[in-house]
Amino acid sequence: MEESRLDRIEKNLELFTIEFNRMHKQIAKEILDLKESQKKTDEQLQKTDEQLQKTIKKLDNIGKQLGDLGLVQGEVAEDLFYRNVKSLFKEEKITFKSVERNLKKKGVAEYDIVAIDGDKVLVIEVKNKLNKNMVDNFINKKIPIFKDIFPKYSNYRILGGMGALVIRDEIGRYAEKAGLYVLTQTSDGGAALLNKKNFKAKIFG
Repeated sequence: MEESRLDRIEKNLELFTIEFNRMHKQIAKEILDLKESQKKTDEQLQKTDEQLQKTIKKLDNIGKQLGDLGLVQGEVAEDLFYRNVKSLFKEEKITFKSVERNLKKKGVAEYDIVAIDGDKVLVIEVKNKLNKNMVDNFINKKIPIFKDIFPKYSNYRILGGMGALVIRDEIGRYAEKAGLYVLTQTSDGGAALLNKKNFKAKIFG
């Protein structure tokens, strides 16, 4: 009887050992598979991250190129209107005795073109492409502080103008109605005033 019970115990122990080893191998395999899967995921994430970094770098380069292009276009626009401002306003019976470019007070404001005629000073803001917000900002924020920044013009009457390489007709009319001279580029690369013949410029101060 005792031997029979011992045999059963040994048999059950053997079966348990076999099942334990089988489960151990299965678990070990599952752990190995999980590690392999994680490794592949990590590698994929690394590749994705590397690709993302390359894409970000390309976008940065494109942004820099576009920024540089914008700066170049801005300089081209300023140069165009600066060179032509005297001849353009002769047709308006205005003769500027002096024309300054990039008049600024660091950290406060900068004015692209400032032209003097007698007791009048014409302040011109130059853009690549004009929109209403630019017109409003110039009239409401930049022109009002001009004399405060440059007291030497305190006894002058202030006129305003906006020049841009690209101006839609409705934006040009909007700026004109606000009392501004409107300058733009011609099809042959020259400069022209868009104002109507009966235009009367506003005195801003």
